[in-house]
Formats: sequence, structure tokens, C-alpha cells
Amino acid sequence: MEKYRLEIIVFITGAVVMALELVGSRIVAPYLGASIYVWTSLIGVILASLSLGYYWGGRLADKKPDYRTFSLLILSSAIFTGIIGVIKIPVLDAVCRLIPDIRISAVMAAALLFAPASVLLGTISPYAIRLRMENLEHSGATVGRLYAISTVGSIIGTFAAGFFLISFLGSRNILILLSLILFAVYFLACFGNTSRSGKLIALFTAALLLSAHFFPASESDGKTIDIDTKYSRILIEEMTAAGIGKKIRLIRVDRNWAQGAVIIGEPDELFFSYSGFYRLADHFYPGNGNALLIGGGTYMLARDYIKRNPGNNMDVVEIDPDFTELSKKYFYLEDDPRITSIHEDGRTFLKRAAGRYDIMFIDVFKSSASPPFQMTTVEAIRSASNMMNEKGVLITNIYSAIQGEKGKFFRAAYATIKSVFPQVYVFPVQYPLYGDESQNVIIVALKSNDAPVLESSDPEMNGYLSHLWKYKIDCDLPVLTDEFAPVEHYLVEVIKDL
Repeated sequence: MEKYRLEIIVFITGAVVMALELVGSRIVAPYLGASIYVWTSLIGVILASLSLGYYWGGRLADKKPDYRTFSLLILSSAIFTGIIGVIKIPVLDAVCRLIPDIRISAVMAAALLFAPASVLLGTISPYAIRLRMENLEHSGATVGRLYAISTVGSIIGTFAAGFFLISFLGSRNILILLSLILFAVYFLACFGNTSRSGKLIALFTAALLLSAHFFPASESDGKTIDIDTKYSRILIEEMTAAGIGKKIRLIRVDRNWAQGAVIIGEPDELFFSYSGFYRLADHFYPGNGNALLIGGGTYMLARDYIKRNPGNNMDVVEIDPDFTELSKKYFYLEDDPRITSIHEDGRTFLKRAAGRYDIMFIDVFKSSASPPFQMTTVEAIRSASNMMNEKGVLITNIYSAIQGEKGKFFRAAYATIKSVFPQVYVFPVQYPLYGDESQNVIIVALKSNDAPVLESSDPEMNGYLSHLWKYKIDCDLPVLTDEFAPVEHYLVEVIKDL
């Protein structure tokens, strides 16, 4: 092992760097989402930190080419990796509260949490090269070999974290694991070069950091369930809802946005006001029909539709099978032969499925900060239209204003749907008369050219229909396409409100 000690060290630290980057996305997602801005910030900050580490490590290695300094750099990286799990909640809380712009807050969060450890990890490879280099004759081979080994480690760290660790361990446990691995690497590096007292201090520091992970960084009622799945980090919380004074259970992948909620003990009551507007399907397509819901979530919409239309069936496309299982455990979903779960990406389903539907619900915008752009494009809307019968109805929900800067996402989505469907109707939910307010906006698209009746004898249905937007909608933005769909950019001002 002594002969290959440096190779082992650069391999492991290379793996840790990429694992840290991937777990970083899960750490910030509940606060800032997982949009292109967040990924850009994480990648950019970590690359910048590594570059600084390469430069600093090379200069330091020339000044002090010894294993003692080398091992202290590894020890420092272990400490700063462990600290991430201790400070992440107060740091992310502060960043979200003080910096409304998602781009700046994402960069700042990434820098505060991940830059120190990344800089220190960046020093390892150039330092190891200096320690390994015995003469200039074979310097090129030495540099190439160690950087190749480090890169192979990064590749393995990427696949290990992405395919296995995140799903089975969760973000907190991965941070603990990475920190402990680096502490072990420290002992490998300092073998025979550090005093016994130095090693004892390192062990004490590791134990202190490990224990700190199990003390909450903020007040909690102890009822939050934190789960990492293959697709997202999920938080389930219980609280008393303001206004109604009832206990509710929420599920989140985004701190600013609940993906589902249920009133505890009242499983059939719709908690979110926008959910009721999906009942407009009963008005625009009364009677029996095949229904499709893309974005199952807690299956509340599916259960409500089947309850109101007991003779109909519904296919539910939900990408995350763990979401379905959690819905059964916490959100009153029961096995029902009329509801068929399909665990697949919504866009992939639209491409390959051969079914024909009369009613299609799209409820995939699970995060205010990172909407799935691929479900907003004209190609996706055409695929949806092709799967619908000639009198089919499409109903989708987005969060946006209608007018002004905060309405850009809506206007782009509206233009896209309007380019495919001959009739499109808009129902702002919370502020039906105010187009410049960010809110849930229900869009109803009809495949038929037959003009619908926009009033009802049913008081509940008439209440929904009364929200119809009757004012001009500006056509100032291009149709969204797979090639160009800047939805995160259009939502910047909306996210500031949240």
C-alpha cells in the first residue's frame, strides 16, 4: 500500500469531489429548486474552487513538499465537508430570506456551503504530483497518471452517488460518509509522518462533527419526514393550516411550494384552491371518458376525479414510484381498479404511448423554481393533442402572473398551447381580476372547434367558470420549443415573490 499510497489518495479524493457535487444538488433543492440556475451555480462554484485549489496546492507543494502539510490539507477538507451538514439549514435559510434573485442566491449558497471543501480537495492532486515526482525525465507520465487516476475516481464517485448512495443513504448520511472517508484518507496520508497527539486531535474532531450532525440546526417539531428517492428529495410535514385551524399533511420537494396536501381525517377534501378548478373537466367534457393525469403527486386529483366520475377510468403518469408509495402511506391513496399508475417520465410517455384520451390533466409543475421545461414545449403539446380524441380537453396548471414581467411564463405557455389547440380558455385562481399578480392559472384547451357554454346551473361549477379571463392576452413572446424554452428566465420575477 505504501508504494501506491498517493494513487489511492487522489483516486478517493477525486470520487469525493463528484459525490459532493451531486449531493449538493439535493441539499439546496428544497430551498432553491433544481433548475438550470442551481446546477449552473453548483458546477461553476465547484469548478472555480477546484481551480483555486489546483493553483494554491501547486505553489504550496513547491514550498513545503512534505507529507505533514499534505495530510493537513486532507484533514481540513474532511472537516469542511463535515461542516456542510451542520450549517446547511441556517445558511440556506439566510440566503433565501436575504437574496430574492434565484441566480444570486444559488451562487451564494453554493459558495458558502461547498467552496471551502472544494478548494481544499483541489489542492490534493497537484500536491500528490509534487510528492511523487522524483525527476523531470518522467514528469509528464507522473502528472498524466495521477490526473487519470483522479478522474477515474471522479467517474466512479459520480455513478456511485447518482445511482446508489443518494437513493439509499440520503444527503445527510452521505455527507457524514464523505467526511469520514476523508478522515480515513488523512490517516493514510500521515502514516509515519504525524505525532500521536495530532492523530488523536483528528479523531476527536471527527467524533465532534459526527455528533453535530444529529443535533437540529433549527427549531423543528420532530414531525418532518426527510426522504431521498432516485428522483428528488422529499419532505413530509404536519402543521395546523392558518385560516381553517385544521391539521394538514404536506409533501414538498421545494421549500416554497407544496406538491400535495391533505386535511388529516378528511381525505376527500381538496386543500389547495387550484385543485378544484380541475373539476372544469366535468363541464367541458361531461359524461364517460378515458382520462389521463400526468404528474400524479399525492393522487389527490385522481381520487377526486374518480369519485366524481365513478364510471370513468384514469391513467396516472408519475415518474417517481416512491411518490406513489408515500401517497398510499400518508395521503389516503388506496388501490382502485379504475386508477392505473404508470411510473414514467411524462414526456417519454407522450412520445411512446398509443392510448387515446378524452380528458388530459397536466399537473407537473411541482416546483416554483424548477419547472420541467420539456413539458411546456410545442413538441410536448402536439404529442398530447395527438393522443386525444377529436373532442378532447386538456387542462393544465401553471404558477405565473398573466401580465407584466411576472407574466412571461404564462404568455409563453399560452402562445404554445394556442398554436396547437383551436380554443384556449384561461382561469386565474386566486386573483381573477388582477393579471399582474403571481398565482395559479388554469389553462383549458379544447381540440374541437365547437364553442362551449361558459356558464352552468351548478353553483360550484359556475363559481369556477366565473374566473374566466376576459381581457386581452399579449402575444409578445415566442412559442416554447425543445430548442428554446427559457422558462427559468421567465420565472425569475415570480420566484422573487416567493
